Amino acid sequence: MTLVQFLGVLAVVGCAGFVQKISGFGFGLIVVPLLSLFLSPQEGVIISTLLAMYTTAAQAWTERAYCDTAVAHRVFAGACVGMPVGLVLFVLGSANQLRLAVGVVVILAGLLLARGFTLDHASRRDEFVLGAVSGVLNTSVSTNGPPVVFLLQARGYEPHVFRGTISRVFVYSNVVSLTLFVVAGKVRHDAAVAAAASVPVVLLMQWMGARVAPHVQGERFRRLVLGLMFASGLSAIVAAATH
Repeated sequence: MTLVQFLGVLAVVGCAGFVQKISGFGFGLIVVPLLSLFLSPQEGVIISTLLAMYTTAAQAWTERAYCDTAVAHRVFAGACVGMPVGLVLFVLGSANQLRLAVGVVVILAGLLLARGFTLDHASRRDEFVLGAVSGVLNTSVSTNGPPVVFLLQARGYEPHVFRGTISRVFVYSNVVSLTLFVVAGKVRHDAAVAAAASVPVVLLMQWMGARVAPHVQGERFRRLVLGLMFASGLSAIVAAATH
């Protein structure tokens, strides 16, 4: 990894950390497509997964008392079924195929979020199925959030319960996905170093985001975040088409 690429990683994850703190979503949906513009998608997925270990663990700990444990465990069980499938796609897919997949997933997620999509109801079977979809997305393109977000929105959880439950699912899933990546020999030294060096930047930008959040109009900023998601997803698709 060159110095320019390393500085690019810091800039992207810092921006994503800032956005996530204000909007409550979007870290992986922003990080992976933007990193794929100057790194291989595989490196971007690994860096995003390593950083997610920190960000989700911190939130899971602070919101641990509010987690709906039964739901979290059922969703995670589904994710465990999906993650090996996602790993196969990650290992066998070419760089451009993964760039295209990242771009399409991010744009589709952005469209669903922009339209306020939610499930009318969610059964235990839905928890398992959407958990499995999340697992596939987790180990293939590191954008596993939308299926779980839609599921928990259907539950009508209060914000603390929502954050506590989703972060518990993500912590468990990240441990398994990172283990699979290590076993598959996909965690490279450069990606690990870049992720570790990025933690202070993410911390700083999340702190700044927390200071700014009370002064930002929520709906306007949400539209800006969605615009950034669309731009980053489209950039990944263009990169896949031109490489």
